[in-house]
Amino acid sequence: MTSMFCNTARLAHFGLGRTCRFVYKSAVKEPAPIKCVSSQIAYLESELEKSSFNWNELKKNILFERGNINEKNFEGVLLKFMVQRKKFDAANSFVCYINKKNEELSLGAINGLLMLYYEMSKENKLIDEGKTFILKTYRDLYKKYKVLDYTTSEKLLHALCCIGEWEKALKVLDEINLSSVPSHSAYSTVIATLLKLNKKKKSMEVIEKSILARRPLQDDAYDAWIDYILRKYKDKKIIEKYADELCLHIINTYSTISEITANKIKDLYSSLGWKANYTKITKYNGRCQSCSKTLDCLKLSDEEFKTLQSNIKDKLIIGSDLFLKTSPQELEKFLNFIEKTGPYDIILDALNVSYSIGKQSQATGAKALHIVVEYFLNQNKKVLILGRKHILTWKKNLIGDMLSKTSSFFTDNLSQDDPYIITAAIFSGSHTDIVSKDLLRGHIFKLQDEYLRILFKRWQWQHQWMLFKTNNKHGLRIQPPLVFTPCPQKNNNSWHLPYKGEDEELGLNIVNDGTPNLNNWLCLTPN
Repeated sequence: MTSMFCNTARLAHFGLGRTCRFVYKSAVKEPAPIKCVSSQIAYLESELEKSSFNWNELKKNILFERGNINEKNFEGVLLKFMVQRKKFDAANSFVCYINKKNEELSLGAINGLLMLYYEMSKENKLIDEGKTFILKTYRDLYKKYKVLDYTTSEKLLHALCCIGEWEKALKVLDEINLSSVPSHSAYSTVIATLLKLNKKKKSMEVIEKSILARRPLQDDAYDAWIDYILRKYKDKKIIEKYADELCLHIINTYSTISEITANKIKDLYSSLGWKANYTKITKYNGRCQSCSKTLDCLKLSDEEFKTLQSNIKDKLIIGSDLFLKTSPQELEKFLNFIEKTGPYDIILDALNVSYSIGKQSQATGAKALHIVVEYFLNQNKKVLILGRKHILTWKKNLIGDMLSKTSSFFTDNLSQDDPYIITAAIFSGSHTDIVSKDLLRGHIFKLQDEYLRILFKRWQWQHQWMLFKTNNKHGLRIQPPLVFTPCPQKNNNSWHLPYKGEDEELGLNIVNDGTPNLNNWLCLTPN
């Protein structure tokens, strides 16, 4: 590779010499990335395979071709294009070309250069000219603009981190937080930088903020955390203590790590003499196929259930758009109904159950509903059927028979019934289960607070029955709730951590039955 950047004289344009004209055009967002392959991109791809470049000629030819690159965004888009493809030799040559022109830089070009420095720093330590450029950019941007746009802030943050300027990076992070949410990469890059600089206490503070912002750690943060432990401590018992701290973070945040991080953790514990294996969890009992220990069922405590209960009505119903799809009178009538007739053992989503074997005839739907109702009545369960009023017009003999044996509440046909089902179950009591194939992701999202999301998910795993179409005589399979909690946990000194394998990342071989992937787990057991 050629030298990382041109000599100081040739970098005068970037504020490193007496002839600097480092001027910013405007603080607008840089051009959007090109979304499709155009003739411009095809031309660029071929030209960048060469060993030398005539940038004037290349620019002329690109602008002649059809596409989204124009005179205004040429520099920014070209830099981004080369950085994304790691064409660093070409990018270095292009930097020299820009320098020779001695013209003002667009914000897109500045962002491209910041991104170039950051990506190149992953392979080689930046020389002084690169550091000077980043620091000068930081000063000039904040001198010229009171508030930076999101894209520029993110690029600047990453560039500051690559030269160890953690305090300035934290300032940029805080400013992003004023109007938006920093990216996963922004948080993890700052955390990784702090750990590389042995700023453990400060890194833990930023980790807390990342959790609240729902930005779980990425591979570079975990990698820096593990490297910090191995760099700072030499005694195996002490290393084990702080490795356990990392695993405890994964447990407390209910995180699913990547396969890259799983490999790193596996190697760490193997070096400590532990038995570290990839494993599967048996679905019907939660048993680890490596150490034979069983994952715990982390039932909600009375306090946790009361917290979930007190937040459901405000955040899921009143805080959502439910009032746009139902009347306050209907909602009040429903809540009074639950209070007077509850508690129930089973809350049954009638429409969802009837469609569990496919959207066929009304008679088929009524039959499926009848089968499920009878299943729970035979177990002496008190059942509440929730549905929409049009269901009452279905096969009336079956519907009538079910209604005579159960309680029921039917909403207007335009109402949204899922929140009613969740509310009925939560307010009916901690023992109540629901029957629905709906994974309820949208309603989890409306809870907003991450702690509440976790409580809701734990409750869902323990209380949701699901239905699936099969070839048996009834045409469906009734799947009970899990008897364990499929989340990272410690069981009798063994750690069990779920990770995303390559198949899961690509969306391959995944059965969407409401259960997290039980095939990709890391088991760590002391010998």
